[in-house]
Amino acid sequence: KAVVSTQSTGETMDELQGDCPELQQLYFPTLFRSEALEDDVLYFYDGELPEDENSPALEEYKQKIQADVAGDPVVLIGYLQTMQMAILAGGAILRPMIVRVLGLKKNYPLGVKALDWPEGFSTAATKKLYNERLDALELSEDQKMAIFEAKRGVFAMNNKLIKEVIYSTESRDVLLGICKKVSAVCLLFMLLAIIYIMFLS
Repeated sequence: KAVVSTQSTGETMDELQGDCPELQQLYFPTLFRSEALEDDVLYFYDGELPEDENSPALEEYKQKIQADVAGDPVVLIGYLQTMQMAILAGGAILRPMIVRVLGLKKNYPLGVKALDWPEGFSTAATKKLYNERLDALELSEDQKMAIFEAKRGVFAMNNKLIKEVIYSTESRDVLLGICKKVSAVCLLFMLLAIIYIMFLS
């Protein structure tokens, strides 16, 4: 649920920055995955979202996004690109693994909707177009550095969220009901942004 909230925050901020020409160039509604992520959470929690737990890491994450965007909306590119490209780049690798290990083939795409795309959608073509538009943006050196720092921050913030999820009561109750092998794959689903950052390094 923390991943859903963070993704939703970034996407909501993107919707609100309609007057920012740089963000308009990188506006890809198909890459907005918060609703699909919520559907996946509902699937694994039998149709009912877990109650909110106190999450300092989540609040810090959301406040950091909002503060950075308030300073310069262009900084949102650092968050969105990392979140969205992670799903495009890592999703194709993790989706079949998750489906196989969790036995989701019968009810596909339930449980992996965030990694599933509409018929005819090309991840390769989308990544190419996204990167072309990103490269074409006229950004100042300060803006480029701020975006880079935001991307680095995603890695650290994700680590904090993952630690909280591992030790949360709700997650522990669910994970205890499945084997360690399955729980490891579920955690991989949350590491999509980290995978993408590794691809960049």
